[in-house]
Amino acid sequence: MNNQCKTVLQFFLVLCFAYSSNLLAQSYAFITNQLDNNVAVIDLATNEVIKSITVKGKPVGVAVNHKNNQVYISTPQGDGFTVLDGNTLEVINRVKVGGASVGIAVSPDGQRIFVADWYENSVSIFNSTDLHLEKKMTVGKSPSGLAVSHDNRWLYVANRMDDSVSQIDLDKLSIRNTTKVGAHPFGISLDKKAQRLYSANVESNDVSVLSTKGANLKRVARIKVGGRPYASALALDGKLLFVTNQDDSTVSVIDTKTLTEIKQIEVGEKPEGISTSTDDRHVYIANWFDGTVSVIDAQTLSVVKTITSSDGSRAFGDFISR
Repeated sequence: MNNQCKTVLQFFLVLCFAYSSNLLAQSYAFITNQLDNNVAVIDLATNEVIKSITVKGKPVGVAVNHKNNQVYISTPQGDGFTVLDGNTLEVINRVKVGGASVGIAVSPDGQRIFVADWYENSVSIFNSTDLHLEKKMTVGKSPSGLAVSHDNRWLYVANRMDDSVSQIDLDKLSIRNTTKVGAHPFGISLDKKAQRLYSANVESNDVSVLSTKGANLKRVARIKVGGRPYASALALDGKLLFVTNQDDSTVSVIDTKTLTEIKQIEVGEKPEGISTSTDDRHVYIANWFDGTVSVIDAQTLSVVKTITSSDGSRAFGDFISR
């Protein structure tokens, strides 16, 4: 093979590698639209809705399994959760839980799925390989938000009607701690770097900050935000926490070093679910009354895009695939 042919071949291989890498890096936002019984799939490369997937049962929660490329959608009126294929964007399974499933999460290793049952005051733990139930655990009243530690050891549960957060030992499958927070906690976020847990407290209009160091839950601070905070997401390497305020149609921005609110950003009407893009810079917010998704640039602290999704957008949980 002469040098010219080798050069052409090398160039072709580089193009093929780049193309395949782009495919592997493709990322979506999965937005549950409760009133329309569907999930809107947004391509983050274009910020356009590329598909609407019918999911019956008033879908609310979202959890993306980044290890096996599946997406789990909680359906409080469907007695469980629906499984989507992250490649084909099709429904591939439905799993019965009972009661009314709302919060849903996946362990970082992709091996377990956690479902919070609002009515039965429980968390069900499923194996992601064959979707069998490993254990059903009683927690506080009306469990909602869920978060799993980066080492797959601890599961944190926001118990809305008990004004508390439970810490579950995932090795022993037992509750280690239950700590009081603000009034009616709903969404929670875990900062693995700073070893902190943030709880959005709907009725006290604040965010509780808990330390998770040493396998404990210690109250650190309470930060005032807007009206009826619902959920939160971290961005810029954990430097900023973004909190959706339902009644104010705003997102509060909290400096996690000083633990102070530094800005409120206007978004769509009644913002609920929130998640951060793979670039750790753009934050996506589902707006319930608008049926839209707002995109905030965490560096400029401004809305850079508004995407029409569907009626009753909630997207509660980790709804962005990586």
